[in-house]
This record gives sequence, C-alpha cells and structure tokens, in this order.
Amino acid sequence: MDKNSSIGKHMIEKAKKIALFWHISPDGDCIGAMLGLGKLLEKQKKNVSYFVPNKPSKIFDFVKHIKRLKSRFDYKKYDLLIFVDFTWFNRMWIISQANPEYFKDKPILIFDHHPDNGVDHGVLIKDVKSISTCEILFEQTHKRWPKLYDKDIATYFYLGITSDSGNFMFEKDHIRTFTNVLNLLKLEADKDLIVNNFFRKKSLNSVKFLQLLLGRIQEKDQLLYTYYDENELEEYNIDTEEAAYALHIIQNIDGPEIVLFIRKIGDIVKWSLRTKKIDCNRIANGLWWWWHKLAAWFSLPVKGKFEQQIKEIVKFIIEMAKTEH
Repeated sequence: MDKNSSIGKHMIEKAKKIALFWHISPDGDCIGAMLGLGKLLEKQKKNVSYFVPNKPSKIFDFVKHIKRLKSRFDYKKYDLLIFVDFTWFNRMWIISQANPEYFKDKPILIFDHHPDNGVDHGVLIKDVKSISTCEILFEQTHKRWPKLYDKDIATYFYLGITSDSGNFMFEKDHIRTFTNVLNLLKLEADKDLIVNNFFRKKSLNSVKFLQLLLGRIQEKDQLLYTYYDENELEEYNIDTEEAAYALHIIQNIDGPEIVLFIRKIGDIVKWSLRTKKIDCNRIANGLWWWWHKLAAWFSLPVKGKFEQQIKEIVKFIIEMAKTEH
C-alpha cells in the first residue's frame, strides 16, 4: 500500500485536469470522499470535475457543494481519472458502458475499502480493514497536505466515516476510527450538521413507509426480515436512501441475531444484512457482496417470483448462520 500511495501522490501532482467518479447510488462515504478529495485537489490549483452515474438522494441536499456534481460524463480529455469508494467498472455502468473504449489505458487512481478488484489497470490505494474510504483518504492526505485542510474538508470526511460505520455501530474495534474522528473534530468537522441532517431528520413520508415495512416484518430462527418493491417508493414519494430508514430502526430490535432488509430494484434484488455477533463475511461469502464484520450488502439477479426468492435467501442465510455457532 505504501508503494501505491507514493505512485498515487506522483500521479496527482503531475495531473492538471482531473475527473472524479462515484459509484451508482452514492452513499455518505462516497459523497464525502469525492467532495473532500476534490476540494483538496482544487486547493492545489487542479481543474477538478465531479461525475456520478445517478444523482444523490435528496437526503444529502444539506451537504455543501452537492449541486456541483454532474450526472453525465463529458468524455473529454483528462490527465487523471480517480475512482472513490469502488473498484469495479460495473458500479458506474451507466457511464462506463456508454463508451467503454474511453477508459482503456487511461491513468486511473482508485481509493477504496471493498475487497473486490475489478479494474485491469490502475493504481489501487485500498485497505479492506478500513471502515470507510473517507478514513483511508483522511489518513493519506492529512499527512501530506495538512495545511490545506479546512472545516469543509474535515466535515466531508466525517460524513463518510460516520455513515459507513452506522454511526459507529458496525465494528467492535473502534480505536482507529475514533482516533481519526477525533482528529477531524480537532479540524472543526461539523458533527452537529451531520447528526442533525443525516441521522435525526426524517421526512413524514419516510416514516409512513417505515410503518408499511414494519407491518411486513417476519421472524424465523433468530432472523428478522422485511422487504419492498421499488415501485412502492413512488407511492410515498421517497427514494431508496430514505427507505433505508427502516433498516436503521429494525436492526435495533431486541432479540433476533440477524436482520435482513430486502429490496427489489428493477431486475436486481438487493439485500442488506446486519448482525449483532455473527460474522457477515462468511454468510455473504458466496454472493456478490460488500462487507463489514457486522454488516454486509449484496445483490442478486431477480429469479422467478420475488416472494419465493426471499424465502430461498432467508433459508440460505439461516443455514450459514448455524455454522457460526
């Protein structure tokens, strides 16, 4: 990682025109990483452009400079392409598939904490033990450019760390994360802005949708789960990030060891898994997955009826969980 970090530093210093990319359906870590790194680059007089396959959820409207992001890539000439919080091209497929030739042999720098490796070329600055990409970026950049830091940059990275850690709920070992968060707070990261707008403030429609999902809760062998079809989001005028409020609520229900949140999005079924002590890595190992020890995300193609697929996955997870005991 040290060698790649040095190479990455040289790539950034050499580049004058840089394009930053998010993955599809950007979360708090992705948003914080892109905006935080982008501002650091702009302070070095770099020409920076920001691209994302689809617009962020409206729950991130409070984030400063969120409107400068572009949902269409211009495919112009850039000295450097930087991916944040993802490695696979298919995580920004709307952009990459429209002109796959564009990305061949381009200088690419990647900051990520997921275990997958889906780019044939490019310099990877990756740490799968890190809770978030923002944590990696903070550790990398604050050492090199401490004088460039300001309140906005610290707040962006704080957003990523706290959102990907589930507000510090997902991992047992918090020493690294809390050390970084403390340093960000010393740099005047606006903790209240993040807590009040991201964790506390909820729309009435999202609360009504929560009521729907709570009514669907089922429990089987210490596993609690609920589900929805994306078509139902339109009825409540909310997006997928707002719907995720239900997961934050049901994961704290006393009793079940495993909580499963299921969404049918187009021809994909997405699953969010939360556990209190069982290792999510083993449960999700045979699937397309993103992980922390106590939290995992994975996706599968729709096969047959949605309800039947739910039953099959629930059965699979219960069997895998039994091997943990």
